[in-house]
Amino acid sequence: MKQAQIRLPDDAAMRAYIDESEHAFEERLRTVCRTAAAGGRRILTLAGPSCSGKTTTAEMLKLEFAAIGKHLHTISIDDFYYDRDVLAARSRARDGEIDYDSPETVDIPRFAAVVREITNEPVACVPRFSFREGRRTGMRQIACTPSDAFLFEGIQAVYPELTRYLAGSPYEALFISPESAIDVGGIVFEPREIRFLRRLVRDYKFRASDGESTYAVWQSVLDNEDTHIYPNVAPDVTRIDSTLAYEVQVIKPFVLEVLDTLPVGSRFAADAAALRGKLAPIEPISASFVPQHSVFREFIGS
Repeated sequence: MKQAQIRLPDDAAMRAYIDESEHAFEERLRTVCRTAAAGGRRILTLAGPSCSGKTTTAEMLKLEFAAIGKHLHTISIDDFYYDRDVLAARSRARDGEIDYDSPETVDIPRFAAVVREITNEPVACVPRFSFREGRRTGMRQIACTPSDAFLFEGIQAVYPELTRYLAGSPYEALFISPESAIDVGGIVFEPREIRFLRRLVRDYKFRASDGESTYAVWQSVLDNEDTHIYPNVAPDVTRIDSTLAYEVQVIKPFVLEVLDTLPVGSRFAADAAALRGKLAPIEPISASFVPQHSVFREFIGS
């Protein structure tokens, strides 16, 4: 469990508090990069449940690899999604919500082809997917040289349906999530609560989704993780804890703003009231103290 610091006397103390968490996270990434490079791994995977910080961490890993003289290509497995029309038709056939999480949502043949191209060809052709348009918008080419490394990032990176195609090449499996709870003056936030706070804010700011929508899908998100993600995490996977001791104090005002979007009579009104009550005693810290390169910016924005 990580202990949040409270009653910080001035701006310098707040900045030092946040920097301490940031430096610890960055040092963990440096260790991961050195280990992967020393082992000669050309392919890495970065998986983790929703709102763990995968996207920003992938970019940070790219910078860490550059610092040791290696080029890391990042490939989002989200780019292998089938078009929204295809997924919507499937959901109608089973009378359910659109599924963006299970293995069936991914164009596995194209994924397998990219893995083959990375290991055997000078160029790999990777799809581009637009969430705004809900469809594949084209392809991009990646030059594949023996000195390059490749990172597949996404919640799907632990799915056996995909990792079977990586088995022929030694690869480094990374798993990121908020693994530590946070104690803020005796008020404890568990890892799944931390991710929910992040998701409320991220979806509102970047996915055009209000609080009602995020509450509505959250249980299905957790169900998918329990079905498809956690059972497939290998015991020897390299783990990265993305919990930041300060984050509840910083995200509080953003969360309250999202909760204000719930309509009168919302079926989640009681849950929202409980969350408001839990956050009420916590003194917020300004987001201006959070570095622009922080993994936490993935949720609160710049």
